[in-house]
Parts: sequence; structure tokens; C-alpha cells
Amino acid sequence: MIGICNLCGSVVVRIHPGYFGTRCLNCRSTKIHRAVGLTIESLNFSTSTSVYELSSRGALYKFLKGKFKNLYFSEYFDDVPLGLMKNSVVCQDVQNLFLNDESFDLVTSTEVFEHVPDDSKGFSEIYRVLKKDGYFIFTVPLLDNPKTVERCFLQPDGTIIHQLEPEYHGDQIRGQGRVLAFRNY
Repeated sequence: MIGICNLCGSVVVRIHPGYFGTRCLNCRSTKIHRAVGLTIESLNFSTSTSVYELSSRGALYKFLKGKFKNLYFSEYFDDVPLGLMKNSVVCQDVQNLFLNDESFDLVTSTEVFEHVPDDSKGFSEIYRVLKKDGYFIFTVPLLDNPKTVERCFLQPDGTIIHQLEPEYHGDQIRGQGRVLAFRNY
């Protein structure tokens, strides 16, 4: 046992060596999820805070769902038109959100923006939907490199131009090795 999970109260264990080698036995949170949870807790939000999470599953989503009454969540689905639903989850593209300006006190995402073709556009959209004095708490994988490396670009016709060997990550919807990384931060 390494400790207690701040998201669900269960036991955290080491599953492999290294800084990120721990998981909660119950909610499966990683060190990243738990750090975001600690940051949220430190800001003392009320339960009526309006929150937007860019995911519909996982440890952080479950934590937010249990903590906040006004939680909006979405996913990006390749096979669903924007604004429509799949399995009770609305399809949103963070580069072009179907949401009103200044809608949320808090927006969260973990390990999303490296997969967004135009991350600047995505960050601008988050800023647009945040209320004044709102918070955007997010994570991206950081490599030991002083500059962001653009791995590939999306052309207007939808063609992807690779500048480096394609790098794929996994997620709970698509599985391992199926989500293209457009950049390394």
C-alpha cells in the first residue's frame, strides 16, 4: 500500500516502478487524476459550481460527478456528428464547442490536448465557455523538452501530414494505441 486515494478513499498501490506507477485499487485513478482532484479540493468550490469535464468516464469524471450537482461532460466520437449523442454522451469537439459563452466556473481535462489538431483553438474555446474568474485545470504529458514538438498537422481537406513517426496513445473508448498524438508538449 502506497496511500489512500483522495478521489474515492480506497487504497493506492504501486503497479510498476517509476513516478507514475501507482493506481487506486477501486477507482483506478492515476497520480495525475489524484493531483487534479487535490487542486480542485484546494480551491473550495461549492457543490453548485458549474463544471465541464472533457470526458465521460474514468476516475476524475466519477469524482466530479460525486462532488458537483452541475456537471456537464462530453466526448469526441469519430463516428458521431457534433452535438449528437452516443450512449447518453454528447459529442463535442473542443475546437468548436456547442456551448454558450461564460457557462462554467470550472473546466477540467486530463491528457486531451495533445490529441487536438489545433490546440490553440481548443484553448480559446475553453476560455470562451469559462465564466469570468473561472478555472481551467488540465494536464498534458510533458516530455523533457523545452519546446512543444508538432508531430503532425491536419490539412483543411482532413488529410493528416506527419512530420515525425506517428505516435498513438490509448483511451477508455478507443483502446490502446488508437488515439493519434498531434504533438508532444
